[in-house]
Amino acid sequence: MIEQQRLVFITPTWAGDIDHFRVMRTSFEQSQFSGYAHYVVVQDEDLPLFSEFQGRDGLVLLSTKDVLPPIVEHRRHQAKAFANSLGRNVTRICGSLKRVFSRPLWPSYTGWHTQQICKLKLASELPYTTAIIIDSDVIITKSAVIDDFVSSDSTICFSDWLERKKLRGKVKNWINESDHLTNNQTKEPLVNVYFDTPFIINKSLLCKALADLEASSGKPWWNALLDRPPRRWSEFGFYKAFLIKNADSKTIEWREPTFSHFLYDTKNPEAVVQSVSSMLEDSNIHYITIHSQANGREYQDPNTYLNSILSLLSSSE
Repeated sequence: MIEQQRLVFITPTWAGDIDHFRVMRTSFEQSQFSGYAHYVVVQDEDLPLFSEFQGRDGLVLLSTKDVLPPIVEHRRHQAKAFANSLGRNVTRICGSLKRVFSRPLWPSYTGWHTQQICKLKLASELPYTTAIIIDSDVIITKSAVIDDFVSSDSTICFSDWLERKKLRGKVKNWINESDHLTNNQTKEPLVNVYFDTPFIINKSLLCKALADLEASSGKPWWNALLDRPPRRWSEFGFYKAFLIKNADSKTIEWREPTFSHFLYDTKNPEAVVQSVSSMLEDSNIHYITIHSQANGREYQDPNTYLNSILSLLSSSE
């Protein structure tokens, strides 16, 4: 009961991930976390699609209108309208222009960015000491335990260490931007490249990080983040960089999440279902991530495997 008062689960989602979310929430309700509060933030215009989840035990369903500052929510709507009107290719070009010329503004307010603001807003404001961010594409197995996230004498942060010189692509951008946001000049040779969920956020440390960002930027923390080049910053990267620079190393446990497994290739639905079925029976696996296809790559209907996985979960009740 004490841990239930200390921990909260947070999921930002939208219409494109509702099928993944349905599977994730089903697995959540069957896991040892079923008694914990679960805050779910949905894009305001998508909220009616999630009505089936209203009234679920412990689930608090919010819209972005409830969470985001009004000006950010307004600009999110504008960004979505522009992106829908202009199409993906022009949206990418506009994002590149924003990174080079700081204009136009709207690419910084798309759903990917505002979801990150929602995570930080809730994690820093809800009356819990620890927030567990869990995305829609995660399946929680019955082997998952709350001890994955807590320690009696330290704050846990999941970690996957890589030499800085080996950084490439988007992860390199996220690390470099996180160093900039936290004014980290040391450039440690090893960097933490874990950017997946579940992700643990300590409220007290997050609030200190956001306060420092406001002090250094002279603006609300969400503006400081959204003013940065689009798709170059990461909420998790910012938090980890603050921990590395500011937190007492004796109070942080950098824990390798060996209990998490990831599926990236979903071209063969039967193989995906077989893999998930096997993982659900493996007591060493606590979290299975099937990375969503609703991110602009070649589209594949996730229900070609999600419906079968949902049946697997239902049959195991």
